[in-house]
Amino acid sequence: MNASKETRSQMVIAVDGPSGSGKSSISRESAKRLGFSFLDTGAMYRALTIYFLRQTDSQRSVTNFSPGDVNLSISIDPEREIVEINNVDVTKEIRSEEVTKNVSHFAAIPEIRNFLVLKQREIISSSKNGIVVEGRDIGSVVIPDADLKLFITASEEIRAARRALQMNSNVEDVLNQQKIRDKLDSERTISPLTIPKDAVILDNSDLDFEQSVKKFIDLVVNHD
Repeated sequence: MNASKETRSQMVIAVDGPSGSGKSSISRESAKRLGFSFLDTGAMYRALTIYFLRQTDSQRSVTNFSPGDVNLSISIDPEREIVEINNVDVTKEIRSEEVTKNVSHFAAIPEIRNFLVLKQREIISSSKNGIVVEGRDIGSVVIPDADLKLFITASEEIRAARRALQMNSNVEDVLNQQKIRDKLDSERTISPLTIPKDAVILDNSDLDFEQSVKKFIDLVVNHD
């Protein structure tokens, strides 16, 4: 069940943004300092990507996909990142290069998105305190009536440089992969990456991590 803005008691913050914008780390740290729960929806898509990559015929598995086949568990404690698929811990594996290269493909499949959006709404509704929900279609699709919508972004070059440092990779290679990912995310038919209506844009191109977190928290605290 998806609680409406009028009936829920906890504050819900929807955070969207492109790859490499720092939205995950900024959102997690901000949730921690605010005493809120934190849901990384991208980790859920990555977990299902692992599930399908492990199948003998992943495309056939998608076609015959049934929610009952997958037990997906994710922690909403910002202090602890734990993601499990069918009782197997995949927390580290979801950040692998193979998953990064394939996640956009599986994330664009309607059956997968529908399954995960419903699960995300269930998690949000069951949260006992405020919750920060981060992804690429949160304010536009998952919870369009969020109390506050943020769109965290940065320039292409800055995003690529950050991701290259994180992955210990070549900046140019990361930039090229990033452009492909951005194109796939923004042009997919189902739930494309877009700036949600009424979203506050937080461009952190010229901000360091601590400044970005402070800006995030200020926006929450000063929200009407």
